[in-house]
Parts: sequence; structure tokens; C-alpha cells
Amino acid sequence: MIFTSIQFLVFYTALLALLFVFRGTRAREYLLLLASYVFYGAWNPYFVVLIVVSSVWGWGLGFLMYSTRSAFKRKVYLWISIALSLGVLAYFKYANFFADSVATLFGMEWQYADIVLPVGISFFTFQTMSYTIDLYRGRIPVCTSLPKFMLFVAFFPQLVAGPIVRASEFLPQLDRQIKLKAKDFIIGAQIFLGGAVQKVLIADNLSTFVDPIFSQPELYSSGTLWLGALAYSVQIFCDFSGYSLMAIGVARSLGFTLPKNFDMPYLSQSITEFWRRWHLTLSFWLRDYLYISLGGNRRGPINTQFNLMVTMLLGGLWHGASWNFIIWGALHGFGLIVHKHWQTLTRAYAELKSGYMYRFFAAAVTLLFVLFLWIPFRAPDFDTTRTFVAGMFSSGGIQWLNPEIILLMLIAVVWHIAHQLRLPALFKFPDANPRSYYSLFVLIGLIFLIALFAPVNTSPFIYFQF
Repeated sequence: MIFTSIQFLVFYTALLALLFVFRGTRAREYLLLLASYVFYGAWNPYFVVLIVVSSVWGWGLGFLMYSTRSAFKRKVYLWISIALSLGVLAYFKYANFFADSVATLFGMEWQYADIVLPVGISFFTFQTMSYTIDLYRGRIPVCTSLPKFMLFVAFFPQLVAGPIVRASEFLPQLDRQIKLKAKDFIIGAQIFLGGAVQKVLIADNLSTFVDPIFSQPELYSSGTLWLGALAYSVQIFCDFSGYSLMAIGVARSLGFTLPKNFDMPYLSQSITEFWRRWHLTLSFWLRDYLYISLGGNRRGPINTQFNLMVTMLLGGLWHGASWNFIIWGALHGFGLIVHKHWQTLTRAYAELKSGYMYRFFAAAVTLLFVLFLWIPFRAPDFDTTRTFVAGMFSSGGIQWLNPEIILLMLIAVVWHIAHQLRLPALFKFPDANPRSYYSLFVLIGLIFLIALFAPVNTSPFIYFQF
């Protein structure tokens, strides 16, 4: 069920009506849980069982971990929970990929199994794992209510594409009364429509230009390929950031707060800063549960570099079962290692690094690096990646410099510049007064823009496949 569809509008309207009818907190919890399963089941009802089962074992093993005083048993329950979560994820997402890779290595033929990838499995699996790991580390109290834990795992706004929510962020919100407030609805609607503008007006319009170029890059000229790479960079940001904002907005309208997921990543002045601004909930999850668990930067520079590379390789593999994603992750890991060395070499030049020229060139180099690495991320295979990159530095081919796409690129550039100049009125919705004409004006204006410029066919969110 896509946020920008009529189907979702009907679903959300019906949910609001039922929440107004059932005013008790416990009744609203059960209603939200049922609605979350209906939301997910609209895609494939059979995989609702998978979410239920993963929720039950995550909660049950966590409760067993809490109930025992034996350090050994606590560790056993933790590893059973992690093994079950990663085992399910590995089967659905990576079974065919690993089997095909082994078959290719040994010159064998592999008959692909008909394994359907459950939407959002990477997201709700990581949420379950974060609960058991945090519980084992003593950072959160045990959740004694199975329905609350099931709602934490399956809460529909962020179920299929994040943000990745931790138990410490969501479960405390279920300990208070669930209320529907006009203020929350106004703020949530503004955030939702802001995300819809990013998705429908920018990302979906860019997809009509990007998709043909990445499907047959050999047909296009160097300039067109450069524009295509830039267009995809904007598309994936607006698509994923737009979804995150819509999820945050829907949750806020229901009285819940979800974590921020993007912070203008293309303004970053280093690849390290980029990962502190891009997909924040995944970046921090990998840092806290993988990088630090491996040792982080506590065991010398060699181990630090190894830990960075492993973290980014697995981060790339998390995005999909493809060698292109592994290459993407490895190159990002290499970039992080190079930046750490650069920081060490230039430590004595703090004054130079604070200058405008240095910051401009640092941002330009970072953006160029990220732009190039989006090519293997988007391309269907390595051969397409190689053809695309080679074509960017050659002549000939079809020159397709679509004026509409160039206009959208300019809008994205102005948007980032205005954000850098700290013009908050363009990016925030500060007025949450239900009686305010400003709030009404913002809502009507955003709806009008979407209705006027939305493409005929909206494309699925990019991160649904992950």
C-alpha cells in the first residue's frame, strides 16, 4: 500500500474514524496493531505471519533473557534471537544470490528457487534485533506486553521502508495515553505533504528520465549520462527522504514521534559527514550494533580500517543481494578510510580547513564521489555500471537534455543553497495552531502543487525493494 495512493487514503480515513470511536488506550493499541497488519497484508497477506512470528520470538527470547540470572543463558538467548532474525533475512534476501555465486565459482548451473522477498524485511528485522541487543546490554527495560512489542515491530507508517525505530524510542510512547490532537494532526499533515511533494513532484518526474538512461546507457551521450547520474542522485534522495517524511507525518498525526532520517546529506563536506546525514537510522544502527561491536576505533588504526570496511560491506549487502551493492559498500568503506587518513594528515591545518574555499571544494569532492557511487547502486548489473561510467567520458550517442529535468535539478540546487543559508521558513512548518490561516494555506498550497504537477503514474518507493 503506497502512501500516495487512493487505497491508502481510504485506509487512513477509516483508521481515523475507528480511533475516534474507540477512545480507550488499550483499544487503540489493538486497533493500530490490527491496522498495521492490514496495511502490510494488502501487499501479501501470507507474510503477515512472518511479522507475527518474528515479533513473538523477539519478545519471548527477550523475556527469557530478562528472567534468568545466568550470564551464559542470557548470551545464549541473545544469539538464538540474532540467529533466527538473520537466518530469516538470509533465506528470503540472499539464498538465491549466494547459491548463484557459488554455482558460478565452480562452473555449475543453478536453478533459481521461487523465493518472494517480503517488503520491508530488512527494516523490521533490524528493529527486532536492536531490542534484544539493547536488552542484553542493559540499556532498556524488558517489554512485558506482547501486543505492545508486536505494535513496535509492525507499526505501519515505518514498517516497509523505515525510519528504523529502536525500542527505546517507541515503546515508552506506548506507556502513555494514546490521544488524537488537532495540533499533532496539523503538524503531521504538513510533514506528510512536504514528503509527498518530494516524492511525487520531484522523484517520480525524475524517474521518467532516469530509468531509460540506466536501462541502456550505451545509447546516450556523455552529457546525458552525467545529467542522468545527477538526476538519480536527486531522485533517490527525494524518494527516500519523501517516504521518511510521510511516515513521520502519518505517525505524528496519530500522536507518535519517529526519528529523523535525513539531514540534507548533499551538503556534506566529507564522506564521514555524508553518513551522518544520509539514512540516519541505518547509519547509527550499523555504528552502534556492528561497528562498535567489532571494536570500533579502540584497537588501533588497522583494526579501525578493517571495522569500517566490514561495516560498509555489510551495509551495502543489506541494501540488496547483488555484487553491485557490495561494490558500492566497499567503495564507501574505502572513502571513509581515506578520509580518516586525510584528517590525520591535515590536523595541523584547522584554520585553512575552516575557510570558505576549502569547505566548498570539500563539499564538491564529496558530492562527486557520492554521485559516482550511485551508478553501481542504481545499475542492474556490473556490465551496465561499466558501460555507464565509460560513456560519461566518451563522445557520441543521443543527446537528451530534457528541459523539465534541468529545471528540477535547478530547484534541487536552490533548495540546498537556501537550506545552507539557513532560511527556515522554506523548510519548516512552524505554525501548528489549528485555527491559523497560515497552516491552512500551507496545506492547501501543497495539495494544489501535487494535484497540478504529479505525473500520471506514480512509481513505487525505491527502498521498498530493500
